[in-house]
Amino acid sequence: MQERNKILLLAAENLLKKDELQKVIALLDKLHPADAAEIVTNMPDDEQKRIFESWDIPSAAEAFQEMDEDEQADIVDLLNTPLVSDILEEMSPDDVADLLGELSKDDANRILASMNREEAAEALKLMQHKEDTAGGIMTPEFVALRKDLTAQESIELLREKAPAAETIYYVFIVNKDNQLVGVISLRDLIISKANQRVEEIMNPNVIYVDVDTDQEEVANIMSRYDLLAMPVVDHEYHLLGIITIDDVVDVIEEEASEDIYRLGGVTREEKLDSPAVESIKNRLPWMTFNLLTAFFAASVVLAFQGTIGKLVVLSAFMPIVAGMGGNMGTQTLTVTTRGIALGQLEFKEGMRVIARQVGIGMVIGATTGILAGLVAYFARGNPYLGLVLFMAMTINMAIAGLAGAGIPIILRILRQDPALGSGVIVTTFTDVFGFLTFLGLATLMIKLLI
Repeated sequence: MQERNKILLLAAENLLKKDELQKVIALLDKLHPADAAEIVTNMPDDEQKRIFESWDIPSAAEAFQEMDEDEQADIVDLLNTPLVSDILEEMSPDDVADLLGELSKDDANRILASMNREEAAEALKLMQHKEDTAGGIMTPEFVALRKDLTAQESIELLREKAPAAETIYYVFIVNKDNQLVGVISLRDLIISKANQRVEEIMNPNVIYVDVDTDQEEVANIMSRYDLLAMPVVDHEYHLLGIITIDDVVDVIEEEASEDIYRLGGVTREEKLDSPAVESIKNRLPWMTFNLLTAFFAASVVLAFQGTIGKLVVLSAFMPIVAGMGGNMGTQTLTVTTRGIALGQLEFKEGMRVIARQVGIGMVIGATTGILAGLVAYFARGNPYLGLVLFMAMTINMAIAGLAGAGIPIILRILRQDPALGSGVIVTTFTDVFGFLTFLGLATLMIKLLI
């Protein structure tokens, strides 16, 4: 928490101890809803319940909408259904749909049954789309103009409809069949002549997405073109909704967090305060897989136990080769996965990217290998030990570049998440080939090393 919010939380808790609930609510009302939400979610459950039951619905909804879905679900469990329904009716339909999608089917149906029929219908319509698609994050709260309206008629319509819309920075234009045909900025509309028709001043080159477009691609498109809002259409170009920049910021955060978790082999989002059982369930499958790959790497070492027995000092340098390769692989994997996520990598460029990363690995491997080789030489007085270390690091760093770039690209070609367990797989490659190259070269040159 921000330092100021920590102080405000202590003040609110002291007021609650004195049973001055209305002063707490007055304090929260003076804050930005995001700050109010942070303070409330750090209170005990019983105090959260008291506050939401006494708060006016619009203010409660503003703070509730700023919470993440896990926090919202926890508060839903504390409140009675009619109160939850009243709060959700004040929120954007897309946010309502996101929350209901996180609840059990019975809880979601009970809340929907208690909501206003029109609000419930909007949320249900959005829930028909997959959560991670354009349809799942769009809002139906927008204003569309018919292309045959005049500028003056359009401004009057906007004045009437805009309060219910999420944003009107851009106004999207449709024909009589509600098909998207253009876009116009609010500025251009205002400065146009009163009797000028919308179709004469609109831009017909609209950047839009299909309702089934993946949310990550949506974020990439809006970022590329610096859009504040983007229309969503069906397969016949009917305008269904819009996606606003605040939704995209949430998507970027969500996708970035997901990639980081998957790179570490954690398949579901885990927080520092997650229950221990949940954390164990999330991590154990990949750690078990990692254990199997570790045994595979160990079997490579066992295959060269005769060489190690003749020259025990090799065991001191083995972790250097494997560890440096692992670090190089992780760096390459991070750069490649990010490039794929941002749409910077096309399939036809895959081989070029892999070749480039292999080359980078070789150069870095040779450079660090020279340094490591010199250390080995001065430590043991044997130039051939330094040569073996130099060669092994150069080869393993090249392999690290190959694995770090190649594995996520292959996963992408197979239509899998490029970050899914890639870190564990890349580390296995660098461990196995690091041991294999170092001990293999040492075996070939054993007479020069002893």
